[in-house]
Amino acid sequence: MVIDNLVEMHSHILPGIDDGSPNIETSLRMIDKLQAQGCKKIVLTPHYYTDTISLDDFLSRRDKALNELARELPAGSPELIPSAEIFITHYLFNNTDLSDLCIGNSRYLLIEHPFSSSMSERNYDRLMNLKCNYNVDIILAHIERYPAFMENTRKLDMFLDMGCLAQVNISSFASSPKHIKKKLFKLLDSNRIHLIGSDSHNMDERPPEYEAGIKAIIDNGYADVLNKLVENSNIITR
Repeated sequence: MVIDNLVEMHSHILPGIDDGSPNIETSLRMIDKLQAQGCKKIVLTPHYYTDTISLDDFLSRRDKALNELARELPAGSPELIPSAEIFITHYLFNNTDLSDLCIGNSRYLLIEHPFSSSMSERNYDRLMNLKCNYNVDIILAHIERYPAFMENTRKLDMFLDMGCLAQVNISSFASSPKHIKKKLFKLLDSNRIHLIGSDSHNMDERPPEYEAGIKAIIDNGYADVLNKLVENSNIITR
């Protein structure tokens, strides 16, 4: 299944930098798989664990991996856009500028929390401080992985009302437990999901596969919403 102007918003394709692609060969196969599904742009979001590595060291590793990969890309490959999946801790606030972590020319940051997070007022205040102090906008990574959001839509609304965008891994629409899928389609119906991504790490257990999730969205009557999700990703990466 091909989706016109697909943008991969969440991926671990850069070689040898995190638990994603181990080498350039795998990275090229992942890119080829995405391109065959209609992908025109790939946002590269390697894990940035703010409590274990400095921003300068992370950016150095990321850019080195990107340069090595770019040299091997065939002509006509999707555009690669460097960014990060940021595990938020208080150490992130030791930096004066987070622009190099933003997606493309936007001011959006992809933020990850511990899966056990209660998404409490403390979490809210930390994101609000991030938003205000650094003039950035927040994308909440794979919201379906947080029981706090899946069990309490009002808690999710608190973050959305702040201006956060919600990203869901496309495979979750097809392979999640039934109660999670039911919740996700309700969130789609109420426009509480803004972005999709594969969160791909390799070609085996976690490949860059959109087909099953796209089919599930369309089969449940949300083709128009799917088009909006793709449009949103193109707006952010333009």
